[in-house]
Amino acid sequence: MTVEFRVLGPLEARRDGRAVSVGGHRQRSVLAALLLRANEAAGTGYLAEAIWETPPAAPESNIRTYVAGLRRALRGVGEPAERITTRPGGYLFSVHPGELDLLLFEDHAREGEHAVRRRDFTRAVEHLERALALWRGRPLEGSAVGTLLATEADRIEDRRLAVMEQHAQAWIALGRPDLVVGGLRVLVAEHPYREELWAQLMLALYHGDRQAEALAAFAQVRGRLVTDLGIEPGLRLQRLHQEILSTEPTGAAGPDRTDDAVSVARAYRQLPMDIVEFTGRTAELSRLLRIVEEHGDPAATAVPVVAIEGMAGVGKTRLAVHAAHRIVGQGRFDEMQLWTDLHGFDPEHAPANPAEVLAGFLRLLGVPGQHIPHGLDARAALYRDRLVGRRVLVLLDNAATEEQVRPLLPGTADCLVLITTRRRLSGLDGTRPLPLGVLTTEEAVGLLAHIAGDGRVEAEPASARRVVELCGGLPLAVVLAARRLRNRPLWTVADLVERLGDAERRLARLSAGALGVHVVFDLSYRALPPRHRRLFRLLGMHPGDDITAHTAAALGDLHPDDAETLLEDLLDEHLLHQSTPGRYRFHDLLRSFARERAKAQESASDLAGAVTRLLSWYLHAAEGARRLLEPHRSQPVRLHPLLTRHPVPPLADHEQALAWCEAERAGLLAAVQASIEIEQLSIAWQLPSILLNFYYRRSHWADWLATHRIALKAARALGEQHGQGLIWRGLGIAYHDLRRFTEAVDCYQRAQRILDAVGDRNGQAWNLNNLGIGYIDLERLDDARSCFALALPAFRDTGDRQGEGICLGNLGDTLRRLGLRAEATAHLQEALHIQHDMTDQASLRFTLVSLGDLLHDDGDHAEAARHQREAIAASESVGDQRMVARALIGLARALETAGDGGAALHHRRRALAIFDELGDPQAEVLRPLLAEPPAEQPDYADPPDER
Repeated sequence: MTVEFRVLGPLEARRDGRAVSVGGHRQRSVLAALLLRANEAAGTGYLAEAIWETPPAAPESNIRTYVAGLRRALRGVGEPAERITTRPGGYLFSVHPGELDLLLFEDHAREGEHAVRRRDFTRAVEHLERALALWRGRPLEGSAVGTLLATEADRIEDRRLAVMEQHAQAWIALGRPDLVVGGLRVLVAEHPYREELWAQLMLALYHGDRQAEALAAFAQVRGRLVTDLGIEPGLRLQRLHQEILSTEPTGAAGPDRTDDAVSVARAYRQLPMDIVEFTGRTAELSRLLRIVEEHGDPAATAVPVVAIEGMAGVGKTRLAVHAAHRIVGQGRFDEMQLWTDLHGFDPEHAPANPAEVLAGFLRLLGVPGQHIPHGLDARAALYRDRLVGRRVLVLLDNAATEEQVRPLLPGTADCLVLITTRRRLSGLDGTRPLPLGVLTTEEAVGLLAHIAGDGRVEAEPASARRVVELCGGLPLAVVLAARRLRNRPLWTVADLVERLGDAERRLARLSAGALGVHVVFDLSYRALPPRHRRLFRLLGMHPGDDITAHTAAALGDLHPDDAETLLEDLLDEHLLHQSTPGRYRFHDLLRSFARERAKAQESASDLAGAVTRLLSWYLHAAEGARRLLEPHRSQPVRLHPLLTRHPVPPLADHEQALAWCEAERAGLLAAVQASIEIEQLSIAWQLPSILLNFYYRRSHWADWLATHRIALKAARALGEQHGQGLIWRGLGIAYHDLRRFTEAVDCYQRAQRILDAVGDRNGQAWNLNNLGIGYIDLERLDDARSCFALALPAFRDTGDRQGEGICLGNLGDTLRRLGLRAEATAHLQEALHIQHDMTDQASLRFTLVSLGDLLHDDGDHAEAARHQREAIAASESVGDQRMVARALIGLARALETAGDGGAALHHRRRALAIFDELGDPQAEVLRPLLAEPPAEQPDYADPPDER
């Protein structure tokens, strides 16, 4: 079976040639946005801009609904659940080679462009025509799209025009200009201001022995530009016009021509050679070329300066050199090209002195040595004077500082400056930064295949993707891995994966003398001040992916403000990157390098102390969040002490507490894992017990089970009986949520025996409450009633009013199920009174659901619906989406019985969307009910799961 996704025209998804319905216009916009970021994480902010002209204040819930709808639509035609995966802050849509027309288009376009540069025009035509054949109209034609998608569509359309220009150029070079004249006439009519299309038309007409028509075409475009825009044609068209007049056109090869004899005779072409291995970077190259286009205005007075910045090994120089050749090949800045290596990060050379660089440039500009002034300012002034009115591209490679670069900048807009640097040159006025990240998976696999050759990469796509994953998409690492594979013809790609799989030795295996990944990282590291080097090393020991000022402060024993300053400096040095404001990350290979430096330069006791400080910080920060999430419950255990000099950050309210837990979720899991690894066993079991309420509210079952299993192992190792009882209870709640009721009851019974033995009366009460709920789901209602009856006096004896209210609610719901309406009502009303008196919204949501069910059973459907609506509001106020879904089901039952089947169906669908988004197994219980006529739907009334 085959699946296709199409964006080069009306949006389509097809399975085995048949169209797949993917929902309404906004859901289609989400699909379009995900496809345009295929195989990359798409953040919710990006998706919101794609869907709405003006996004709502909190679009996440709507986006989750649309993604859930797409998942259902794709699942309905047999697509796997992994097609759309949830990522921190967004989603990732996976496509495989050949499934998305846009990626196929880019693949053929790249091959065609490479063939043009190699002057293999037959192969160029073949690939470019395959690329253009994929188009069915304007990208996303007919879709209602937000501003962002409209902009993306324009960008892709521009790419198509560039390919059509290359296509025309190739046919002209093959001596068949007659094949493109008609198409070019249509294109210039549609895009009258795109000068390269006119240039190709003029060349096609001329080489088709139609010189008069070629000159007429120039007159036509000049008239249009002068009349409509008040400007003359650009240099490319003017020169081509003159060449046709002289019957000696030298531009037949189009914008990438290399045989302009006049230009060669008079140019100072200092650019290094273009790199044969260059591949990918389509988006960055397009952006750079767009920046150059923006400075094409004859009225512009400022020199365009582009700083390509990024971490060591990311391919800054390769991109700059390749882009420079492309720009010059297009006829821009083709009079002269100046290049120098400023040695900003070089183990064998000090950073270049700008005065000496200027002396070399002035000699190239024809200034005799005896006439070159001695001072830096005087040399810079003469340099700027000699560049006035000249079309010059200046490439400054490997810049160290703004002070080094500033004297080397021309003074007029006739020039272009490209800079590569590992640092942010924020003090250089007027500079356009072009941050360069790692390669996408597809680009990296393409680079691996291009260098390795011989088809091994293509034959093992899964292993190839694993290689680039182990290289972190870093171009230098991918190149070194590919060369290693090329030099080992007997290796399979899987053999390479095995050798790179050892994280401790990966950097060593990605080395080739001075080109080693370790070497280029070390140059950046050694350029740091001592305080920065120390924090960089310690950050390598951070167990999680995300680093914040507070976690860095805990590691480094610093004030958070000082830590933030150091982190920002490391960000400017491109030794860290930023995922969201205030959160920093390592590249995987840089993390390995930092960890290696830490182990080499710090004592084992200092490293253990730093990590333990951080783990204690996570423990106490999580406890601060827990107190806000469940303000009526105390912490039943004495926590491991906080070891940092500065307190954990205070959180203002319930919403901030939930947001902090979500933001730190991956870090908290990593902290638990690190605690057991370095034998901080008390933290290893206490931290999961603190996180129970958060995991319960947000249904993070995988993290919940993983942390609690570690906690149980740690508590057993310590002989901590009380901790084991609390963790068994937490495991029981997790299994209960996953509808594994027998396992849940077993866990509760284990917990009860331990809590009885240690004499934790309040812990016994809570565990009996949970055991009672387990018995409800196993339809052992008398056993459930007995559990609640035993728990209730224990709650009262320990003064736990919240527990008392919850237990009364559970007992009331059990009595309702047993048909004891009057007793049920009394208990539920008493629970309601306690919860209103305590302003306990967290517990109130459960009681309201149970009262709504009771009122529904008694036939008072209006009151039942009112209580369920209040339960929805209470659940939303505490961030419990699963309880929102359950209350929606209760509301649907009440409305359906009252005769409003349409509203009932709507609420059930909302509930199903929430369950699907959470991955809640109750989705599979509810889904069949939506397929039946309303009158035939059975009751759906799970116990409310009060915890």
